[in-house]
Amino acid sequence: MSNDQLLAYETLLLAVFTAGGIIVAIWVYRRQCNAQVFIEYTKRYADIMNMFPVEGRKARLDLSAEPPARTDALSLAVLRYLNLCSEEFYLWKKGYLSRRVWRIWEAELRRTLASPLIMREWASLREEFRSYPEFLDYVEKGQRQAPALQTVQSAQVPPLQA
Repeated sequence: MSNDQLLAYETLLLAVFTAGGIIVAIWVYRRQCNAQVFIEYTKRYADIMNMFPVEGRKARLDLSAEPPARTDALSLAVLRYLNLCSEEFYLWKKGYLSRRVWRIWEAELRRTLASPLIMREWASLREEFRSYPEFLDYVEKGQRQAPALQTVQSAQVPPLQA
């Protein structure tokens, strides 16, 4: 093998390793960004949940209970929650949020959208989201599916056996 051939193989090998390194770096960077988004939005979620009046916090996930009386504090907490959800939805739709993270958040979001509390509040908060029609449609589709979710929640599920 001549020196020129050896140099060509070495150059090719170096290019392959460089490309592999770049691909790994991009993959690691995306994972780090998703972790940062997850941490930041989890913190914001906790802050919003701490602002919810206690009775509203309980009713948010109860698909069968009557919602508590409407108050300004409760409506504001629901607005903040829905705004956070719209941001998460945007990040997911634009590809800034991994599908895995979105699935975690979406399961709770869909259940929350189906609650009588959020359905009642949505009627007066809907206009706040007019500038983001994709999210508005997402919420309304989720609320149209609410009866199916309520049926699933009310079904008796046997406890897991140890």
